[in-house]
Amino acid sequence: MSLSDAHYFEEMSVKKYEEIRKLLDSREKKDKLEGMKRLLAMISIGRDASDFFTDVVKNVVSDSLEVKKLVYTFLTHYAESKSNEALLTINTFQKDLSDTNQLIRSSALRVMTSIRVAIIAQLQVMAVKQCVRDSSPYVRKAAAHAVAKVYSLDPEQLPALQELIIILLQDNSTMVVGSAIAAFNEVCPDQMDLLHGNYRKMCRLCADTDEWGQIMIINTLTRYGRAYFLDPNQETVRDGEEEGEGKKKKKKKKSGFYSDDDSSSGSDSSSSSEEEEEEDEGPELDPDHAMLLSSTQPLLRSRNSGVVMAVATLFHYLAPRDQVAKAGKSLVRVLKNNRETQYLVLCNVATLVQHRRDMFEGSAKEFFLRAQDPTCCSLLKLEILSQLVTDANAQLIMKEFNAYIKDASRDPVLVAATIQAIGRVSAWVPSVTESCLRGLMTLIGTSKNEAMVAESVVVVRTLVQQAPEQRVKMIRQLAKLLSNLQAPSARASVVWMIGAYHHLVPLLAPDALRELATSFKTETPQVKLQVLNLACKLFLSDREHTEKLFHYILDMCRYDTDFDIRDRTRLMRALLLSSTAPLLQAQAAEIFLSPLPCPELVVPSKNNASFALNTLSHCVGHEVPHYAPIPDHPEEVPDSSVRDPSNNTDGGGGGGGGGGGGGG
Repeated sequence: MSLSDAHYFEEMSVKKYEEIRKLLDSREKKDKLEGMKRLLAMISIGRDASDFFTDVVKNVVSDSLEVKKLVYTFLTHYAESKSNEALLTINTFQKDLSDTNQLIRSSALRVMTSIRVAIIAQLQVMAVKQCVRDSSPYVRKAAAHAVAKVYSLDPEQLPALQELIIILLQDNSTMVVGSAIAAFNEVCPDQMDLLHGNYRKMCRLCADTDEWGQIMIINTLTRYGRAYFLDPNQETVRDGEEEGEGKKKKKKKKSGFYSDDDSSSGSDSSSSSEEEEEEDEGPELDPDHAMLLSSTQPLLRSRNSGVVMAVATLFHYLAPRDQVAKAGKSLVRVLKNNRETQYLVLCNVATLVQHRRDMFEGSAKEFFLRAQDPTCCSLLKLEILSQLVTDANAQLIMKEFNAYIKDASRDPVLVAATIQAIGRVSAWVPSVTESCLRGLMTLIGTSKNEAMVAESVVVVRTLVQQAPEQRVKMIRQLAKLLSNLQAPSARASVVWMIGAYHHLVPLLAPDALRELATSFKTETPQVKLQVLNLACKLFLSDREHTEKLFHYILDMCRYDTDFDIRDRTRLMRALLLSSTAPLLQAQAAEIFLSPLPCPELVVPSKNNASFALNTLSHCVGHEVPHYAPIPDHPEEVPDSSVRDPSNNTDGGGGGGGGGGGGGG
C-alpha cells in the first residue's frame, strides 16, 4: 500500500464493512483489489477479518497478480485457524507451486504449510521437496521456513525433512543459508555431523548474509566448534599450573599463530627467540578453527547488537585468551543503544567480567550510572564496576560510588546495591578495605536514612567476619550504636556480631544483653532470635554472670507469638537445663559455640554464569524449556578432512551473488 492508501486505516463505517463482500464477489479486478486492501487494513489495525475467509478463498484463482498476492497474504494469516476451509483449495495451492512468479510460488507454499491438518503432512512434504530445488533463492528460503512448520505439525516426517535440510545446507545463496540453519536448529539440532561438509562455506558466507542469518549461523557454529575443536586454552592452563610463567608464553604463541600486527609490536629482539621456541612447543589450532575466528571477527563492527553479542559469545567459548579481549570494545559500543538491548548486553557482560576482566580493562567509565538508566541496568552496572576495581582505578570508582550514595534522588534499591558493591570491593581489593570500612562506619553513625544504615551494618558484619580479631574496635562501636539503630536487620546483625565474637568483647557482651532484655517485648522476631542466641552463648561461656538473664529470656520467649522463637526456646531448655539428653548436653558448647565459616562475597548474578551465554536461561537465571547447555570441548576430534566440501551439488544452484541481493 502507498501513502495514497492511508484512508483504508481509518475507522470503517458499517456501510463500508458490508460492501467488502460485494467487492470480493465482483468480476472487476479493481473491485477485488479494493476489497482485499480493506481487509488487510482491518488486519493491520487489529480487527478480526476471518468471517471473510470463504469469500477470499474463491479469489485465489484470480488472474491479477496484485489481487493474488493480497489473497495469499490474507490466507497465510488465517490458514492455521481456518484449516478446514483452506483445504477446499489445496489443489490451487499445488498448482501455484509451478507459477512463473516467484512470489506466487513462495506464497502458495507458505499458505499450504500453514494449514494445521496432519492428514496433509505428506502433501506438504512433497511441496517443500519441490521448492527446495527451485531456481529462485526466495522460494528456497520459504521452503526452509516451511520445513520447521511441517515438523511441528507431524514429527514423524523427520527422515524426509532431514533429507531436505541436507539439500538446503548445501545451498550457496546467502539468502537461503541462514534460513537453512534455522530449520536445522528446529528439526535436528543435535546432528552436528550434518554441518561438516558445509562448515567452510558457512564461514565464508556468514559476513554476506542478513543480520538475522548471521546470528543463526554464528550461534550454531559456536556449538559446532565446542563439539569438534579442542580447547585453545587447555595447554595454557596446564602450563600455568606447572610453570608460573607458562601462561604468558603461551599467550605470545597464540598471538603469533594469528599474526596480529599489534600482538608482537611491544616485544623486543631479546624475547623473539623465546617466542619462537614457544611456537614450536605449543599446539597449533585447527585451520578450520582459525577460519571461524577470522571470518567472524569483522562482524564485531556490525551495527546490529545481536550480531555483536553472538560473535562475542563465540570468542568467549572458542577463542584463545589473548583473542577474546577484541570483543570487549564492541560490547561497550553496543551499550549505547535502547534500554532493552542495553539490559541484555549488560547481563552477558556481568558474566563475562567474572571470567575475563581483561576484556574491559580501561572501560570502567563506560559503566558509570547515567540519570536516564533504568534501575535494572544500573544494578548490573554496579555489579560490573565492583569487579573492574583495581589498585589503579580504585579511587575513581569509589568516588563514583560515594556520589551515588549521597544522591537523594536515587532509588533506595540502587543505594542499597551501591553499598553492597562497596562491600565487595573492600573484600576483593585489600588496598581499599580500611578506607571502605571507615566510610561505612561514618555512614552508620551519621546517616538518617534507616534503609541505608541497615544495609551498611549488614555489609560491615560480613567484612568483620573475614578478620574479626583485627576489627574488634568496630564491634565495640556498633554495640554502642545499637540503641540508635531502628531497622530490624541492622539490630539483628549487631546482636549477632556480639554473640559470635563475645570472647573478643567479654565485658561488653553481658551489658548489651541486659539492655536488650529490657526492650525484648518491643523487638521484632528477627532481633528476638538473635537475642536468644546471644543469651545462650553467654550462658555457656559465662554461666555465673548471665544465668539469671538467660532464664529470663527463655521465659519471655516461651510465650512469644512467633513459633520459630518458641521452638528454639524448647530446644535450648531441653539441651541446657534438663537431664533428658545427657549426651547432647555434654556437647552443647560444640553445638552452639562452633565458629561459622566466613561468607563469600559474590555478585547477585553469579548463578546466571552456570547457563550458556547469550541465552534466555542466562538472562532470567533459571532453565527455560528447550534450553540446550553449551557442550564441553572434546578430548579427541575427528580429522579436518571430514569438513572437506561435499561432492553433492544437488543443493540450490543460486549463487552467492543472487542471494546477497535478496539478503540485503
